[in-house]
Amino acid sequence: MGHTLGNDSVAEGAPPLDRRVFRTRTVVSFLLAFVVLYLVYRQVLDLDWREVWVTMRGANVGLLVLSFVVFYCSYLFRALRWKALLENVGYDPNTARPILSTLGLAKIMYLAWFANCITVARLGDAYRGYLLKRTTGISLMVTLGTVLAERLLDLLILVAMLASAALIFYRGTLPPEAAQPLAISLVLSIVGIFGLLSMRRLRELVGRILPKGLYAHYSRFEHGTLGSFRRLPLLIAYSAIGWVIEGTTLYLTASAVGAPVPVVGALLVALIAALLTAVPLTPGGLGFTEAGMVLLLQWLGLDAPSAATITLLFRFVNYWSIIGLGSVLYAFSIKDVAGARSVPSGEGSSKP
Repeated sequence: MGHTLGNDSVAEGAPPLDRRVFRTRTVVSFLLAFVVLYLVYRQVLDLDWREVWVTMRGANVGLLVLSFVVFYCSYLFRALRWKALLENVGYDPNTARPILSTLGLAKIMYLAWFANCITVARLGDAYRGYLLKRTTGISLMVTLGTVLAERLLDLLILVAMLASAALIFYRGTLPPEAAQPLAISLVLSIVGIFGLLSMRRLRELVGRILPKGLYAHYSRFEHGTLGSFRRLPLLIAYSAIGWVIEGTTLYLTASAVGAPVPVVGALLVALIAALLTAVPLTPGGLGFTEAGMVLLLQWLGLDAPSAATITLLFRFVNYWSIIGLGSVLYAFSIKDVAGARSVPSGEGSSKP
C-alpha cells in the first residue's frame, strides 16, 4: 500500500522529553502523586515504617532478581507482537519496506514506557511513533494506528483475564477496588470495538468533512489500525503472555517476602495495577496504582506492612527501574542523534 509511507512532518518536530518533564503540568502531576502516596501510606494505613523496612531487608534477593528478569522479558514478547502488527500493515524485513529487528523495536518500546513514566497523558505512545518514524521512515500515522490496535488488544485480553481471575478467586463477588476498574475497562472495550466497526463505514463521511491533507493522515491512521488485526491468534497469544508475565512478576515479588499470595490473586492484582497505571493525572499512574495495590493485597488477607512492602518492591521493578535505566538509554539515544547530525553530509559514505 503506497500511501503508508507518507510524510508526517509533525514527527520531525517532536520536542525532546527533557523539555516536557520540567513543564508545570508534569511537575504538578508528580506533586499530586506524592501527596496521594503520603495520604495512603501515612494517613490511611498508618504504617510502622520500621516494620516495612525489616520486611524489605528480609526479602529473598534471588526471587527479587528473578522477578526483575521475568518482568523485562515482557518487552521481548511485546516487541514481537508490535513487529507482527507492523508486518500486518505491510512492513516486512524481506521487502522494500524493512522494519527494525525485535531488539530494535524493544528498545523503542522501552523508551516509550520511560516517557509514560515521566510524563502525563501517556505521551510515550506518540513518542514511540516519533522514534520509529525517525529511525525507519515508517509513517507516524500508520504507527499510531498499530499502537491503538495494540492498546485495544491489551484491553480486551486484560478484561477477559481479569474477569476470569475474579470469578475464580472471588467466586463472582468483587471488592470495589476490583469492580470499578473492571467496569471501566468493560465500557472502554465496548467503545473501542464500536469505534473499530465504525471507522471503515465512516470513511466517506470523514473524506467529505476533512481537507484533503488531513484526510490523507486519517487514511494512514485507519490503515494502521484496521490492518493490524490479522493473524489474530498470534496477537492474542503475545498479549496473554505479556499479562501473565505481569502476574508472575507480582507473585515472585510476594514470594520474596514470604507473603501467601496465590497465583490467581497475584494475577488479579497485577492486572488491576496495569489498569491504574493508565490514570492520566499522574505519570504512570503514580500514587493511584500504589493505593489500589495496597488495598487489593489487604483484601487478599495480607497485613498492611506486607501489602505495602510488596507494592513498593513491585513498583520498583515495573516503574522506578524504568525511570533509572530509561534515563541512561535516553541519554545515549540523544548522543547518537547528535552525533549523526554532526557528521558532514559527504562524510561516512566513502567505500574502502
